[in-house]
Amino acid sequence: MVGAPDRLQRILDFLEFADRFKFVERRGYLTGGERRENDAEHCWHMALVAMVLHGELEDPASVDLGKALRLILVHDLVEIEAGDTYAYDDAAIEGQEEREQRAADRIFGLLPDDLGAEMRALWEEFEARETPEARFAKACDNFQGFMQNVISGGRAWRENGVGREDTRRRTDFPRTVDPAFDALLTRLYARTDREGSFG
Repeated sequence: MVGAPDRLQRILDFLEFADRFKFVERRGYLTGGERRENDAEHCWHMALVAMVLHGELEDPASVDLGKALRLILVHDLVEIEAGDTYAYDDAAIEGQEEREQRAADRIFGLLPDDLGAEMRALWEEFEARETPEARFAKACDNFQGFMQNVISGGRAWRENGVGREDTRRRTDFPRTVDPAFDALLTRLYARTDREGSFG
């Protein structure tokens, strides 16, 4: 159904605004450590993780993959305005929720009311981590970030003084979601030990 011209313009304006997502730089580096990853790359890789690992879950039918992918697509959009908060920066984490709530008001408010409410609800569901899809999506988020650090040789970890034990704040949760994450993280930790990824 074709919407009213104003509705379509608001959708177009939102999509143009969302292009800024490609410029939100994260602390982690790409494979080889040549440049930093951006939020759009993170979300794409995270969606691929979800697609590939969904069938490896103990009970794939318990997680609606389509819903999980929708959560993944919107989970970091607030960072267009709030910026990426580094997982190991305790000072920045302190004000993260307030920054992201303000950004959510503005960003999802660009859309027509029904679409804005739908996307805001997805973002809030991801943040709450209460549904099977949100828990799976969050596990993919943490897993992808950890894996990205491993495949980039631990450069960001060394630059920020992150030790092996510090990373448990990102890897403990995925391990509780499904044994597949536990098995994969065990392999990645073994690789960090072989390669000396931590400073």
